[in-house]
Amino acid sequence: MNRRRWLYWLGSLALSLPLLNRLVKASPMQADFHETLKFGLKCRLPAEFAFVELVVLKVDQGLLPKVMVLSQFDWARKQRPRIPFPYFQFGMRKRAAALGVDL
Repeated sequence: MNRRRWLYWLGSLALSLPLLNRLVKASPMQADFHETLKFGLKCRLPAEFAFVELVVLKVDQGLLPKVMVLSQFDWARKQRPRIPFPYFQFGMRKRAAALGVDL
């Protein structure tokens, strides 16, 4: 690759990054927090969906930090990738109890 071709490629990449950034931010296909938990934890039972809705409600109310919920979500998925929900539920109840929040 000669120098001109490399500079042309680098310049076109630099000009296209802001456009790509706008497209990614404006994407309606991006999952929200509720859907991320629901599908990432592989919820199947109505009680599991209800627990996820309760956690999202507590986050929206400001009683649970979103960072804590996401860290518990990641931990549960690493512990048992095929069945992460029980690990998430157990851990969230323990961590929420430490903050004085009843789940």
